[in-house]
Formats: sequence, structure tokens, C-alpha cells
Amino acid sequence: MSSPAVSVVIPSYNHGRFIARAIESVLSSSFSDLELVIVDDGSTDDTLQVLRPYRTRPQVKVRTQENRGAHAALNVGLSLAEGRLLFVLNSDDAFHPDRIRRLVERFHADPDVVLAASWVEVVDAGDGSLGIKRGRLNMPPWPPASAGPLLSELGELELALLETNFISTTSNVAFRRSLLDEAGLDFLPLRYTHDWEFILAACRHGRIALVEEPLVRYRVHDTNTIREGAAQATGEMRFEVMWTVCRHAAAICGDAAARGRSEDDLRRRMWRSLPRFGCEALLAELLTLRGLDPGTPASYDALLQTGHPFRRAAVAALAAMP
Repeated sequence: MSSPAVSVVIPSYNHGRFIARAIESVLSSSFSDLELVIVDDGSTDDTLQVLRPYRTRPQVKVRTQENRGAHAALNVGLSLAEGRLLFVLNSDDAFHPDRIRRLVERFHADPDVVLAASWVEVVDAGDGSLGIKRGRLNMPPWPPASAGPLLSELGELELALLETNFISTTSNVAFRRSLLDEAGLDFLPLRYTHDWEFILAACRHGRIALVEEPLVRYRVHDTNTIREGAAQATGEMRFEVMWTVCRHAAAICGDAAARGRSEDDLRRRMWRSLPRFGCEALLAELLTLRGLDPGTPASYDALLQTGHPFRRAAVAALAAMP
């Protein structure tokens, strides 16, 4: 039996009230040459009961594991996936019926595209529409770091992604298998920015495409990870954002310079564009610690350890910022 053209991976955790809608949005897709891989990350609600009838569906694989985090569930799902193109869908979101077909067409139209996304429809818990996020053009998660000039003004998606993750959600990520098999990418142990880090890493291996249609529904509800409001969670999220963009900024700007853009202009724009949440000294220190080497120093990746003293101090400072 030949491999499917597309695999959709759903990392599942405590979304019993939403996951059936996510699954059905895939199985009712206008594109049929696909498989669905669901990895439940130790749900404690009724998710496993909801999943039970899908276990016998020929297109569906279901795997369960102890709770290890969204990044781990994603990596397990991708290891089980057989498709040539890989889509991710969070268990509380949903695909538009034509999403898979439209993005497959985009990949086929341009072999240099390694990752594709679309505009996003933001919905509430009851599927009521809250608006359309049109890439970087609206609904920014925070104000620009400065008045500019900014990287996003240069018209390249790869550079604009250093300012904000306008792709917005893992559910809006589709990519070629080559990013796993040849580039060796995977999702890092980041609670808030594992999707953004993967997207920026993909920028080093080809082009990013944005289909200007709202083809995924991103659900906002009271248990979204990103909506946790405590100061500690805010500090952790801000640190992960800064760590993530600093990990890739020099390399992505270096690639743009290799395409003919001015290195001095890129350097100025990079400093004005990267998010810093009022902590410019921290941004400068992270960029220095990352350095310019193509490979990320082990000492920089060690900052992901929750007990690292630099990280603890940075999180505390960022949590205290308005």
C-alpha cells in the first residue's frame, strides 16, 4: 500500500469538548489522499472516550502516552506519519474544508516552498467568529519594538517572522517531509513558542508561503496555553519569545544579505525589530550569547533549562515589565 500524500498530526491534551470537531474537519476535507495521526499526551478529561470510535477508522492512527508536553506529542506523531506533506492541527482548532487541498496546490506550484500557512479565522468556544487574522497585517500580539525601519517593511516573510509569529498557531503549519528527513528539524521543548521556533528553523531551508485565505480556525477559550495570565507565565512566555528569535535572527538576516540586501541595513532593522518587552539589555545579551556561528552553541540551548540562573533572572525581569 502506497503512502498517503498528506499526514495530519493532532497532538491532543484535555480537549474532549473540542477534539471531535478537529477530527471531523480533517476527515471531511475536500482532499482525500490523507491519513490522520492523533497522539494523546496524557489527557485526564473525556478525550480518550471521544477518541475511542475513531480507532477503527482506516485513515486514523491513535497513540497515547504519558504527559510530556505538546512538543513531544508532535514529534511522536511526526515519527508515525507517512505522508510526503505534513500538516499539524491542535485538538481545539479546526480546518476549513479546502485547507489541505489549497496548501497542497501551493506546494506543487513552487518546489522551493518548504513550509506553508494561511490567514486564520479566530473563533470562540462556540465557533463564533472573532475576526480574520491576515498574516502580519492585523491583530499583532504586541506593538512593534520600535518606530522602525523594521524588517517586515522589506516584504520578505522570512524576515517579518523575526518580529512576530503572524502564522499564529501550530495549526497553521504545513511542511515538506524534507524538513524532518533531510534538514533534521524537530519541535524543541518550548511551552509557548515551539511552533515559532520550528518555523524560523524552516526559513533556513527554503521559502515560506502564505495563502491569503482563512483556511484554519484558531479557537480562543478559557484554557488556551497562551491565555494563562499569571505573571510567572507571562515572564516565561516573553523569555521563550526572545530566546527563539535570537536563536535564528543572525542566520536569517545573513541569508537575506546573501541574496543581495545591505548587511548594515539588515543589522539596523534587526535591532529595531526584535521583540524585547522593554528589556533591551536582555535582548543584547541573548544575541551575544547566541553569536554568529551557524550551529547553535550548547550553552545557548542550555538556557531552556528551567533551573538555569540566567533564565530565572530573565523570567523575573520580564514578568515585572508592564
